Amino acid sequence: MATLVTSWFPKLNPQVWILVIGRFLSQIGSGVVLFYVPIYFVNQVGLSPTKVGIGLSSAAMASAGGYFLAGSMTDSQFWGRRRTLLLSCCISILADGVFWFARGFSLLVLANVLMGLGDSLYWPASGAAITDNSSDHQREEAFAVSGLADSLGSGLGIVLGGLLLTTGNAYQQLFVVDGITFLIFLGVLAFVFKDGSDRQCSAESAQGMTAWRKALFNPIFLVFAAVNILFTTYINLMESTMPLYFTNFVHNATTPRMTPENVGILFSGYVLIAALFQLPIVRAMQTYRRVHVLMISILLWGMGFILVWFVGMSVGAQGVLMVMAVVVLAIANVTYNPFSVALVTELAPKSSLGVYLSLNAQCWTVGYLLGPLIGGWALDQNADTARGLWMTAAFSALVGVLILKQLDKFQSTCDR
Repeated sequence: MATLVTSWFPKLNPQVWILVIGRFLSQIGSGVVLFYVPIYFVNQVGLSPTKVGIGLSSAAMASAGGYFLAGSMTDSQFWGRRRTLLLSCCISILADGVFWFARGFSLLVLANVLMGLGDSLYWPASGAAITDNSSDHQREEAFAVSGLADSLGSGLGIVLGGLLLTTGNAYQQLFVVDGITFLIFLGVLAFVFKDGSDRQCSAESAQGMTAWRKALFNPIFLVFAAVNILFTTYINLMESTMPLYFTNFVHNATTPRMTPENVGILFSGYVLIAALFQLPIVRAMQTYRRVHVLMISILLWGMGFILVWFVGMSVGAQGVLMVMAVVVLAIANVTYNPFSVALVTELAPKSSLGVYLSLNAQCWTVGYLLGPLIGGWALDQNADTARGLWMTAAFSALVGVLILKQLDKFQSTCDR
């Protein structure tokens, strides 16, 4: 049995496994904190939901600036991948300290700014480090395992946080747990992880603003960025808008209104499906060109949104349709994530890998800005508009296919 289990795991560089294990530990702490921060600051500290919302959004704004800093640091001769990751952990630990002392709005904002900055430094450096320590043919598996560690760590953290609160109702202890997990990750990076990048100075190496200018005017990457924003908007609509839509709009004469608890169970199933299917799907799709896999993914997103539209049509069997929609969207997401990051590493010159991964992360910033605006507006209208949101999203997937076809054409031309 042990041999069977170990044979199932990808044969990755030990340095990649070090990053994966460290990230799993740190995400346990993040799951412990982030899920319960709004509850703590509204119900225990006494801030208004509006102030807490503004405080939480400040993390996203800090991340937007931090990604530009992270790209340059990750590619620099002095900082590199390892030192950028070390700084990310230090800033995240400092953020937990500020959370511990926060009793008002200003410290809440400061803590979220620090947490957003620490998080934004992590992603480009981590992606570049995984790329450095994995060959091209196994890169999807490396990113899949990293994403799986993120999901499992966050999920376990939410469960542990709930148990901690059940036993002691001590919200501040959550910040201690988060700080300890980041401290462990810091120790792993400091004493075990080695920077495997090979960034030799040369006349051709793009540095500073030159690297950013070349990336921003790279037509192939800009085409990818356009469709990537579409993908990340879909993910946000699923995470932030769909639970509220199922709760408030899905009911008919024979089906009672969905409770938040039932919706929570439904989306817990989504996390489980994503975890179970992540590696098998990556292995099944590795023989295809990455851009072709993304075409399959975006068509699955469209199919999932059509199922969500049917859920709101009051045609009966809403429960079955919701489960089907969540399953299809989970498969769409696990098909998208590893292959999109691997495609970025394929498009990026090695000397500017951090810059390209930073711009890839900015696509998530834009998608997570557009998703709540579009979804919130649609749900504030009548039921027909709310339901029409999902059919509109499904049709937009066809636009995404056309963009990916253009990207495939650009790549094929460059490969000749």
